[in-house]
Amino acid sequence: MTTEQIIDLTVVGAYLIAVTILGVWVGRKKSGSAEDYFLGGRQFTWVMIGFSLFATNINMTFFVAWTGKAARAGFAAFNPELLGGIMLTISAMVFIPLYLRSKIYTIPQFLELRFNTSSKVIFGGTFVLQNVLASPIAIYTASLGILSLFGWEVNQTTVVMCGICIACTVGLYAIFGGLTSVVITDMVQVVIMIVGGLLVAVIGLWKVGGIGVIHDALPNNFELLRPANDKEFPWTAVLSGQLLHSAFYAFTSIQILQRVLAGKNKHHAQCGMLLGAYLKLFGVVLFLIPGLVAAVLYAGVENTDTLYTTMVRDFLPVGLSGLVLAGMVAAMMSSQDSGINAVSSVVALDIYPLVRKKASQGEAVAVGKVFAAGNLIWGILAAPIFMNMNSALFDLAMTVAGFMVIPSGTVFLFGRFNKRLNGKGATTTLFLGML
Repeated sequence: MTTEQIIDLTVVGAYLIAVTILGVWVGRKKSGSAEDYFLGGRQFTWVMIGFSLFATNINMTFFVAWTGKAARAGFAAFNPELLGGIMLTISAMVFIPLYLRSKIYTIPQFLELRFNTSSKVIFGGTFVLQNVLASPIAIYTASLGILSLFGWEVNQTTVVMCGICIACTVGLYAIFGGLTSVVITDMVQVVIMIVGGLLVAVIGLWKVGGIGVIHDALPNNFELLRPANDKEFPWTAVLSGQLLHSAFYAFTSIQILQRVLAGKNKHHAQCGMLLGAYLKLFGVVLFLIPGLVAAVLYAGVENTDTLYTTMVRDFLPVGLSGLVLAGMVAAMMSSQDSGINAVSSVVALDIYPLVRKKASQGEAVAVGKVFAAGNLIWGILAAPIFMNMNSALFDLAMTVAGFMVIPSGTVFLFGRFNKRLNGKGATTTLFLGML
């Protein structure tokens, strides 16, 4: 290991330790009641909600794969963020007031109030099942990202070791401190991500000679809507499937909406979601500009997924490169911790009461913690199995998730605006759609 790698690793390690200590400390008194643990006592301000929402939406894939997409497709790669921001805004105005009036703890509970228990169980149960199946893939993907950052060999031992590190950092504070720990650490991690992204974007523009040079070299990469035969982002897909996916994600995502339900009041909840929508514009700095810069400086590179880490190594001095790498790790942590909190809340509040109807809140919280910990351990142990199948499994997981938003999104959307729809219709739609 080189001196530069040791310094960068030290910076990342110090960051991980600091964030873990912060998360455990702020959440030490928030694990008593279900409202305290899963909703932070409903005391989050709009700034806390907005930053945490943005952090949940960003993961390591944005820095790696999405920068590569921006290098190939240019501005068109920003369409998902634009559409996502628009749909979050609509959700803040149309859905959030209804969710808050309902006083629900989890998003599946809305279906129980609007339709029946069966629809809640199908939606919540499918989410838990998907989370369990995706846990090894998520651990492996995060481990692969960490290993590639430092140029380490990818094998069964290193993947398991990275998984243990994730469990000892993200898992520790997310399981111990609940949503309060997740939201507070997310705020810190958003700052690190944006600062690191700004460094790469600004230095990259300086090295390439400015945005004008990029436009002259790649004029077609400045089109937001590309032709229907485009391989990356055809406008027909952007204005249909991508639009629907962004809408249903903003209206029904358990991980996204959990922190919005924890707002102090309607004002803080709505403004927090609007802030989260606005922060999505930082995608320009985080992956769009770096992708355009890389397309000029590293023209002809086949594996575009390595472009971001290459720029970090080439552009930044030792220490600062460690800070940016810490930002990438922060993106991984912020998406992982939200998933842990979301699945534990659904198990504890939506699934477990069906088995034990008279369970106390403390018991429900304990069950949620145990399940989240068990799911994390399962993810670590199973992650190496997928080493030789990562690409196919990742594509499959994304495809399944894409199909799942259609039935659930349809039930939420029409249930919100059409009073004639009943429980039988919702249950049938969810069951057949998920099947």
